[in-house]
Amino acid sequence: MVSQEFTVQNPTGIHARPASMLVQLCSKLSDDISILTDTGKTVNPKNILSVLMGGMSKGMKITVKVEGENEEESLKKIMELLESFKE
Repeated sequence: MVSQEFTVQNPTGIHARPASMLVQLCSKLSDDISILTDTGKTVNPKNILSVLMGGMSKGMKITVKVEGENEEESLKKIMELLESFKE
């Protein structure tokens, strides 16, 4: 298992459009993926309702955890996508 911490940079947080993009990417990956928020919620990034209910707002620290055959590559793709949500 690999994990990495990330601070949400988007002024409006991970709202509808970024959430949809995150779900689309994660749904294509065969690894087990979860996101832990600094409020203690566990988010399933393959489920749009779970992502939206995660309440990931600007400044929140989240931890992305990936376990599986391609975990390193999958984590890299997810982190690149999260980095692109700055505006």
